Amino acid sequence: MHDELSEISDFLADCPPFDHLDDVALRQVATTLVIRYLRRGAAFPPPGPVCLWLLRQGAIELRTADGQLARRMGEGEVYDSDCLPDSPEKQWVGLAVEDTLLYCLPLPQLEQLWATHPEMRQRALHDLGERLRHGPWAATVPPPGKDLASLPLSSLIARPPVCARADATVREGARVMTEQRVSALLIVDRNDRLRGIVTDRDLRSRCLATGLPDHTPLSAIMTTEPLSLPPDATGLEALLEMTRRGIHHLPVSLDGKLSGLVSTTDLLRAQGLSATHLIDRLRRANDCGELVSLAGELPELWRNLARRGESPTVLGHIVAGVADALTSRLLTLSEARLGPPPSAYAWVAFGSQGRQELSLHSDQDNALVFDDRIDPAGRDYFAQLARLVCDGLAACGFIPCPGEMMATNPRWRQSLSAWHAEFSDWFQFTDPHKARLAANLFDLRLVHGEATLVQPLRRQIGDEGPRQQSLLVYLVANGCGKSPPLGFFRQFVVDRAGEHAGELDIKCHGLMPIVDLARTCALAAGVGEISTVARLQAARGSRLLSRHGAEALLAAFEFLQQLRSRHHLDCLNAGLPTDNFIAPEKLTVHDRKHLRDVFLAIATQQQGLLQAFPQSRIR
Repeated sequence: MHDELSEISDFLADCPPFDHLDDVALRQVATTLVIRYLRRGAAFPPPGPVCLWLLRQGAIELRTADGQLARRMGEGEVYDSDCLPDSPEKQWVGLAVEDTLLYCLPLPQLEQLWATHPEMRQRALHDLGERLRHGPWAATVPPPGKDLASLPLSSLIARPPVCARADATVREGARVMTEQRVSALLIVDRNDRLRGIVTDRDLRSRCLATGLPDHTPLSAIMTTEPLSLPPDATGLEALLEMTRRGIHHLPVSLDGKLSGLVSTTDLLRAQGLSATHLIDRLRRANDCGELVSLAGELPELWRNLARRGESPTVLGHIVAGVADALTSRLLTLSEARLGPPPSAYAWVAFGSQGRQELSLHSDQDNALVFDDRIDPAGRDYFAQLARLVCDGLAACGFIPCPGEMMATNPRWRQSLSAWHAEFSDWFQFTDPHKARLAANLFDLRLVHGEATLVQPLRRQIGDEGPRQQSLLVYLVANGCGKSPPLGFFRQFVVDRAGEHAGELDIKCHGLMPIVDLARTCALAAGVGEISTVARLQAARGSRLLSRHGAEALLAAFEFLQQLRSRHHLDCLNAGLPTDNFIAPEKLTVHDRKHLRDVFLAIATQQQGLLQAFPQSRIR
């Protein structure tokens, strides 16, 4: 009997909310537990007095009143809806889908436990997203550092905006700039709304160099409708946009209301030797050899930022920002080598770079869009351009896509009208293969070139996507076709042999299923966001994604990114190449439990989509 109680106590010690109890309290709880056994198909919870249920073995499915799967419970999970009256589980119907062994803690003993350990009631969180967000792993993450990727522009504004009216003269504008010691003047209307910008360069090139008199109005030399970003945009976003457009001053405004101005000098001063500094050096590199050398600094930069606790989201933005800067500079150098491009074009990224979720173990995903008025010689130019850029990216450490989904492939290098026809074909005459291609291109984001060649494609996705039921069916079938690696009793299903025996591919089995779920739900809801987090946030509460479901997936995605970042950091510290394979047995008990919860969250949402599109099960 003593051994049996010890074994039960050991089991309780690994199960929230009991995992923070000391040995004496665990043993006391173990002596009060009642053991119940349910055969497969039996109703859950069993009839009888109110109590808390803990699954020792087996599996329970909880369904809503209309029969939809709401939660699947496995080993170590607690069911306590009757003890927490505001829980939605109180309205759910349960069924044992396997022979199931249960521990139950009667209500009187439970209330006594809560009275002596009041924190337990808060830890008995029924919502999966809450368990993940409040899990012990979160407490081990150090507070984030202050890289430019996590600093809002509002914190980088050094002074109030210096402004002038458009009808002021060039002489008056130059005097204001001199007195205020600024290199740019913001032009506003009578309601103080931004209308343009005049810089030192404009005064030289558009006024003095052309011989305009000093009484010329500022409206004649200003840049109208300048790019601006809101105060909550990050410094890294600003630098990337400024680099892409070749500008050095950026107004900060929201809905036309000016907050101030930031310059590249402000951005570099704010951070010094950091991601910002690296990206600025990439922008100034003279040749591909210099770019290769600079790109070699990325792993060490990433490691330093990860060590000080920068979030995986910020790290993903930084790696994507470096990839964007490399791409832009390679395009500029290639144009200098090949000559001016024969038409306007846009270089776009998709996949993890498009979503700005790049890791140190990512390949290339890019495409090229050019103007419709292009002849065979022009097409040959863009073929050479794509080869130079993709080869340069490979030399810088971004390996070529194994599936050749790159601009070097003529399939991914087309005119705007051809891309439009391609998208229409994917929408109207879809099949599993076309749906996989479409899913990748739905992440497209402009990296360099003409935005007007990309905007029509993004509008096409937003307009046609929600109406294409057959495409959604195939997206669900493709995205939900692989179940998370959990077997009986919620054991991890790992590789049994080969180089990664005993390990899980955290990207394939964890991150990518969430990416697929977010993309499908966002497409169905007509959401135009590109990143996974933004898609989940924008689509929550839509017809395919409940608010609870979105919160669970957001927490799951954050946990998986943290797990992968820690693994990559371990690889770099050990001098090993980074990969996505993690051995569950090397994780802490709490991380293993949260990883199971992550896979459960994914499986639950996959089941929800499969029920919403039952025809996807037979594809």
